[in-house]
Amino acid sequence: MTFLAPVWLASAAAAAAAVVGIHLIAWRLPRSVPLPTARFVPDEPARRASRTLRLSDVGLLALRAAIIMAGGVALARPTLNVAPSGTATVFAIERSAMIGDTATLHERVRAVRAASPVWYVAFDTGAAVFQDETEAWTHLAQVSANQHASLTVGLLAATREARRLIREYETVNIVLVSTFTGGLFDEATPGVRGTWGDSLQIIRIAPAIAPSAPGNVDLQSVGDDPVAAGIRLAMSHGMVRGASRVVRGVATSADSAWAAAGRVLVLWPREPTGTERIDGVHAGDVTTIAHFIRPALAADSGRVIARWVDGSAAAHESPLGTGCVRTIGFDVPDAGDFTLTPAFQRLAAVLVAPCGGSQSSEVVGDSVIAGLAAPSGAARSDILPDDVNAPNRLAAVIMMLAIILAIVELAVRRRGRSGDAVVVEPAA
Repeated sequence: MTFLAPVWLASAAAAAAAVVGIHLIAWRLPRSVPLPTARFVPDEPARRASRTLRLSDVGLLALRAAIIMAGGVALARPTLNVAPSGTATVFAIERSAMIGDTATLHERVRAVRAASPVWYVAFDTGAAVFQDETEAWTHLAQVSANQHASLTVGLLAATREARRLIREYETVNIVLVSTFTGGLFDEATPGVRGTWGDSLQIIRIAPAIAPSAPGNVDLQSVGDDPVAAGIRLAMSHGMVRGASRVVRGVATSADSAWAAAGRVLVLWPREPTGTERIDGVHAGDVTTIAHFIRPALAADSGRVIARWVDGSAAAHESPLGTGCVRTIGFDVPDAGDFTLTPAFQRLAAVLVAPCGGSQSSEVVGDSVIAGLAAPSGAARSDILPDDVNAPNRLAAVIMMLAIILAIVELAVRRRGRSGDAVVVEPAA
């Protein structure tokens, strides 16, 4: 048994010794002196304190000492865990369109996989943890509709799993398997990496760069539509990628089925009336300022892909099958040539881009990857699980025992007081 806060044991022992010392101060009746009358007897208990070397009420003393020691042991937080031993490995594996062929990925991982217990963390914009190898690779082999991935998400999930395993294993290794493209990093990545003080093993996978084929937009619009004209210009200039359908009216079930097959359905309703004002829309790396018609955008639980300059949502994206549905919350006035400008064409290209948007396929520099692999400099205690604040069932049981002993001590003390009642009669 080990104690996480052993100072409470010393404090409890000192308190128990003090109780024993106080118990040696006994009360005794004073010497009897006959008096002619009881008029001169003082109105106070007829007893005085004196030191004695003979213990009395040993049972009561033992109860009090047991209460103090039990409380001290509970506050010292005892644990029955055996000392951790062995080695475990956590593989954090990127799961995105950049990975490409998972067979090559599997070979690279198996080449460094040790005989020690292994856990797998598959991540893109979310993370899933697997201990079963077959289940992990089945999940990784599935085509992800999300083009994005976040190294921060993968590191956070792998670090959390490693902190859990370090209670059971003396050594825990994290192996990071990724393409290390620029789109994987964000501002939180260095901070999350710093939470794990040990080094990381790195496996670099060459990104699978798909050919940059021109995209196609199926425009569902009637009459003179400035938005449709601007999108056609963007297609002719080679700005559009992927397959998408823009519906300027009401979508049908056929439109939803079309999107569920892995394509993009853009719901961009026409707003012939509304408040027209100069405003700015930011989507991806494009910011456009112009006259917009801005109706109220209905609440949506999907991912925000465009925002107004005041921070409110201007467009949402929600998954549908292996594709997605985007809802655009603004329109442009019919008058004017704004939709014919490159600013609108760039904005439209982002709004009709493949699900998840685009992500940089350029691999970061070797110094950045080496910085991830090197120890973060955090103290070893920083990566240990916080057992001091974790629930301790054994301590709770011992504290409950101390409470029960305190109740027993109270009952014994009250019984002793009732038995010690003395009736004093005045002398004749």
